[in-house]
Amino acid sequence: MALLRKINNNAQTDQNSGFGTNANSYGGRFVNKNGTPNIEKRGMHLLRRISWYHTMIDMPYWKFMLILLLFYITINFVFAILYYAIGIEHLDGIEQSQSIWTQFGQAYFFSAQTFTTVGYGHISPKGFLTSALSAAEALIGLLSFAIATGLFFGRFSKPTAFLKFSHNALIAPYKNGKGLMIRLVPFKNTNFTDATAKVTLGMTVEENGIMTNKFYNLD
Repeated sequence: MALLRKINNNAQTDQNSGFGTNANSYGGRFVNKNGTPNIEKRGMHLLRRISWYHTMIDMPYWKFMLILLLFYITINFVFAILYYAIGIEHLDGIEQSQSIWTQFGQAYFFSAQTFTTVGYGHISPKGFLTSALSAAEALIGLLSFAIATGLFFGRFSKPTAFLKFSHNALIAPYKNGKGLMIRLVPFKNTNFTDATAKVTLGMTVEENGIMTNKFYNLD
């Protein structure tokens, strides 16, 4: 623990970039370079402090598509196991003389056809339990695709500024004094309309012998 504390202290910068008033307790950057807040949440269960909708909306596209693919494969695998557990003889169209893996594979593809409500008709349920399970799977499939469609719409309709900032800020002559200059530009086929900027300056100053953080809204 002492070694980790020493490494953490060495990794900190000399200047406090937090938003607290105590300049002695430095916790790192308040906002990361990618715009995400550098905040550690405590005192609440993990599932209660996570918004799954915003997580699915904000994650990269490859992760989003991978989660949809894994969900599709997994849920069909689960239903295939249930069909096989009820009895493969209750799926009309699957030959009993085939191997176990071939029968399970056909049950899996029947599940995929039922989940997507395609229903080619080569295999059909026979019996109450199999019919009830296929009806429940069809309902789950409809709801799942409705949720996936909503997530797709949310991702495509999410407004994005597409801003690029200069790596360095400059203090240069401006009018009759000096100004802090930061350049930014929309890097896609978008334009600025009625753009406004608000900048807050954070400084560490000494008050009555105590280093204190002060914040000023710049004109």
